[in-house]
Amino acid sequence: MYFDGRGEMIPNEDSFCEIDPDVTDQWGIPVLRFHWKWSDHETRQAAHMLKTFSEIGTAMGGSVVGGKVETDGAKAIARGGQIIHEVGTCRMGDDPRTSVLNAHQQSWDVKNLFVTDGAPFVSNADKNPTLSILALAWRTCDHIKSELAKRNIG
Repeated sequence: MYFDGRGEMIPNEDSFCEIDPDVTDQWGIPVLRFHWKWSDHETRQAAHMLKTFSEIGTAMGGSVVGGKVETDGAKAIARGGQIIHEVGTCRMGDDPRTSVLNAHQQSWDVKNLFVTDGAPFVSNADKNPTLSILALAWRTCDHIKSELAKRNIG
């Protein structure tokens, strides 16, 4: 039997993106520079998962294969980007001071900019966010269609 765990990464001050002051793309447009780091929350969560999996297997009469159960969360956790359901960077909310997008995934600052991917989610527990992304994109498309008919965007 094999166990594999997933957990939520909580937004933290060490994980953010900014405009890179030195790098541009092929058209001369500055690119994003990403900063990213696991917090204690994620590393403790990973170590707890391994301990729990081991306890479940042992309680069922099994044994851990491959050595000791890793208790150091920094060693227990997968490396960044290895298991990806990436979300974040464009928080959706109801206040332009604390979010980038409104409830229709429309930029507060650029009225004809709609972000219909995983960026509006500030966090993702562990499941694939694709169906939620699709549902919100559909809702956003309905909103765009309605607003275009009223000539509120264009």
